[in-house]
Amino acid sequence: MKIYKNTNLEKKHCNGVIAIGNFDGIHLGHQKVIKEGKKKAKKNNIPFGIMTFEPVPVMFFNSNITNHRINSLEQKKDQLKKLKIDFLIIMKFNKKFSKLTAEQFIKKLIYNKMKSKFLLVSRNFKFGFKRMGTIKILKKYEKFYNYKTLITKPYTKNKKIISSTLIRKKIVSGDIQKANKILNRE
Repeated sequence: MKIYKNTNLEKKHCNGVIAIGNFDGIHLGHQKVIKEGKKKAKKNNIPFGIMTFEPVPVMFFNSNITNHRINSLEQKKDQLKKLKIDFLIIMKFNKKFSKLTAEQFIKKLIYNKMKSKFLLVSRNFKFGFKRMGTIKILKKYEKFYNYKTLITKPYTKNKKIISSTLIRKKIVSGDIQKANKILNRE
């Protein structure tokens, strides 16, 4: 797995499938997204990668939040290596990055730099300045910037949506066994 600290991808990683998100914990829901992304990439004979953010945006915007993460960045990298993705983009989430508008994010990163063919995002994905970017905006620019948006359905278990938030709640309440089950590891 090649790790990038920006969107200046090697040619072999351009024109691929990219899943975008925090991927905190790499839980069963994330594993489902990664499986879908790898399947789409294999079917189209293109690379599959993940774009994630450092620090996690919620921690960047609120310095009072500590211990928000399920995993450290190193743990995240290790888990993604095991899942055999082609590449990982770790975008530095800073003031400059946070000011990119939704269209700038699409034009500068997705189109100009990564040349993505498919974007894999969750249905509640928000991006760009003040989280103004939505699925609707991604769909609006698909033809113009030559990509297709794929929205992943949430992974549910016992009628509960599996999410990083749910895992954090289990950890805080001391229910480590449940957290481990949802993470699919200790």
